Order: sequence, then C-alpha cells, then structure tokens
Amino acid sequence: MERVTRLNEFMHKIGSRGGMSLSTGYDLEFDFSVNNNPKGFVEEFYTDDARNVVNMMCDEAQLPNIVSTTGTVIGRYLGEGLINYPHTRTYTDLGLGFMCDAEQIPLKFLTSWYDFMYGENKTSDETYDGTMEAALGSTPRPRNRTNRLKFPDEYVCNLKIMKTEPNRKSSSGRVPITYILENCYPYSIDAVPLAYGSSQLSRVTASFYYTRHTVLYGSPNQGPELDPDDPAFGNFGLNRGRVGDRFVQRGG
Repeated sequence: MERVTRLNEFMHKIGSRGGMSLSTGYDLEFDFSVNNNPKGFVEEFYTDDARNVVNMMCDEAQLPNIVSTTGTVIGRYLGEGLINYPHTRTYTDLGLGFMCDAEQIPLKFLTSWYDFMYGENKTSDETYDGTMEAALGSTPRPRNRTNRLKFPDEYVCNLKIMKTEPNRKSSSGRVPITYILENCYPYSIDAVPLAYGSSQLSRVTASFYYTRHTVLYGSPNQGPELDPDDPAFGNFGLNRGRVGDRFVQRGG
C-alpha cells in the first residue's frame, strides 16, 4: 500500500510538470549574426520561407554529449592502483538529418555553405531554369579554378538546439533546455541515396564541428499553464484526454 501511495505521489509530481518528455519535441536555429560578413548562401537559402523550411525539415538531431579527456596518476596511497582524473573538456562532432522538399532547399543550403567555405561562391553562370534541357546543357566550373579557404570567422555560426515541450499555448511552448554550439560549421555532407523502387523521402545528413557549447536552463516554474480552477489542475498528465489527445508533439 505504501508503495502504491508513493507511486501515485510520484506520478502526480510528474503530471503537474507536464508529463514525460518525448524525443519528437525539438527545434533548431542557425544564427549567422555572430559576424558581419555578408554570406550569399544565407541570403538565398536561409531567409524568409527558406529559413523555415530548413529548420522544420530537420527530422534527426541530438543534444551534444559531454566528454572529459582524462589522465592517470599512481602512487598516491600505498596499495592504490591507477586513478583517472579529468583535465580537458572535449567537444565531438554533431550530426543533423534533413528531409528534402521538391526544391531541395536543405541540400542547397548545406552545399552552398560548404562551397562558401572554400571560396566557390555561386555565380549567375551556375544557375539554370530548372528544366531537363537546361541541366543537360550545363557545364562545370573552369578547369583551372582555385580554391581559397576563407577564415573561420567568415563561415561559422552559432547553432541553437532547443528541446521543446508542449504547454497550453502550443506543442512547443516550453523550452526547458537549450544548447548553443559555438563556431559551428559543416565538415561533411553524406551522400544522398537515390534508387528506383518504392518511393521514399529524400534525406541529406551533415556532420558539424564546433569549438564548445553553452547550456542554458529554462526556468522550472514554467508548468503546463492550466487554469487553477480547472478540475485537472495539479493532476495534469494523469487525467485521460489531457496528454496525447490535447497536445500534439512534433512528428507525432
């Protein structure tokens, strides 16, 4: 009986905080305002509607891991073996996966960003009207072209990955934790598989490096925002119809 009571109290506390977290609730934002250098690919593929397409088409992400590089020490005490101690914070790479719309906006955004890093800015000669005839008649860049790598401050950005949760206003009304990846840039864009057979969504996956990340913590006082006069207040997440039916998570 005591265990049942404790379990009910535990579920009550979880429910009053909005229930359990689901992996389908997240959002991201590429912040290129860290420097004032003009970027053609940002103006073309990450403003207005294209910006929303890139952000919403990200269907696979992860919050960064935390790793410490350790050293060893021996001989502190008689009979004690090797002792590991941390000495450096290590930041590994991060992978993001994007679904592609018919205009291939996420793929164009990532590819043009990568080209921009190596000085291959898109020109009017490399644009065609999108027809098969024009694509067949297109030509590559000059054979004797050179690639001059830009300085990091010219192509890096701050990537914000926000873990979202639903509230009364929207399915992503709460953001309990946010990771800001500083000086982020794509170092690898995976091949996009194309094949005949059953139709599947085209997807592009890119890997990013960054120098470090900042973790921001949302206020724990941001609850489910129910009216205190609501019969379900304080029991949110336990009453049927309050979770799942009322709120729809991203991708759910």
